[in-house]
Amino acid sequence: MSTTAMALTGLAVAGLMLLLWAIGRVVTMVGARVSCAGSQARQYLAGRLDGVQITNVAGFEDELLVSLATRAAGPLAGVFRVTASTCSLARVRRWRDEGTPLRGYLSQDGAIMLADPALGGNAACEPPITDTWHAREQATPQDQSPTEDR
Repeated sequence: MSTTAMALTGLAVAGLMLLLWAIGRVVTMVGARVSCAGSQARQYLAGRLDGVQITNVAGFEDELLVSLATRAAGPLAGVFRVTASTCSLARVRRWRDEGTPLRGYLSQDGAIMLADPALGGNAACEPPITDTWHAREQATPQDQSPTEDR
């Protein structure tokens, strides 16, 4: 093998190693930007609230916006979104209509899992929506149930 061939082979190996290093750096940077929270189940271990009640409900197609209050702390800040894919919306409406005292389990990001300690059933609420959403929710009717004409 000539010295030229050996030099070209050495440069090719060095170039390949540099290329692999650059690809690894790009994959690492892209991976660092991807949030893994969406793929993992939410953990409700940040705390527990007893005596939570649903005070207001605004119903839409497959979701509800609910306002919550506790006996000890009063109204909780923000409006919480509950989707039909996570629980029965009829159950959430019934809890509000009956004034059912619920138990709330908090997650690190502010989401709440509502649970009926007496009869069972859970409702996962997403983290609270900002005040802008809350103002829009208050501008719409609080309960979209049919009204009686007298």
